[in-house]
Amino acid sequence: MSRVWTRTMPAVDGPAPGRLGGQRAVVAASLCLTLLQISTIQTSWLLAIVLPVQWLLVLRPLQRREWTMLLFVPLFFVAQNHAALAAGAFAFRQQDFLLMPWHEPFLWMGWYLHLIRFVGEPPHSVALSPAAGWGLLATVLAFSLFGADARALTLASAASCALLLALFHRVADLAYAACAVVLGALVEGVGVANGLWSYPEPDVAGVPLWSFMMWMSVGLLGRRLVVPLAEWLARVGGRHA
Repeated sequence: MSRVWTRTMPAVDGPAPGRLGGQRAVVAASLCLTLLQISTIQTSWLLAIVLPVQWLLVLRPLQRREWTMLLFVPLFFVAQNHAALAAGAFAFRQQDFLLMPWHEPFLWMGWYLHLIRFVGEPPHSVALSPAAGWGLLATVLAFSLFGADARALTLASAASCALLLALFHRVADLAYAACAVVLGALVEGVGVANGLWSYPEPDVAGVPLWSFMMWMSVGLLGRRLVVPLAEWLARVGGRHA
């Protein structure tokens, strides 16, 4: 098992510059369509069907690591969202299960898929490391323990982000973080403006500062944990297929 943490990944060429530009255009179009759909389609179970179908069609073909990622990302965010929702950090207008709408777990699949495709880093660029586990633990504790107090949550999330940046600060890490914050600003803007969810103590345009910390951690942990874990699971699954 220790090989999971220390093994150096083989270099794999990523998209050529021109092709990456085209890929980013497709991702941007898909994201705009996704934001339009969540702001106009009111039926959550329908969104839970429409959104994944759209992503599969527009962003096809999905790589094996992306299929694998789609299996565990929703499970984590269902648990993390429920902890924050139960603490009163925010609230969804529509609450179908565990205080959230049916399509919410699928949205996190989509956000990560769009983020990874937009950054366009070659596969196997990052090895899974213990530091990613410590970063995840700090982030989970910040949002689980301080969700009931917006000021405390802002301070705790800032501390967890500072830890993540101290651990992960290569150019690609910062690219993931920046893209995730921009993605988060778009998602939060659409969601709050359309009343899909709300925050009891907002700071800027109906959104609390800790939300931007959360999205930054989504980007940093996306590169350092979600992607390499998905690649490792895909590789293990391929060997046993």
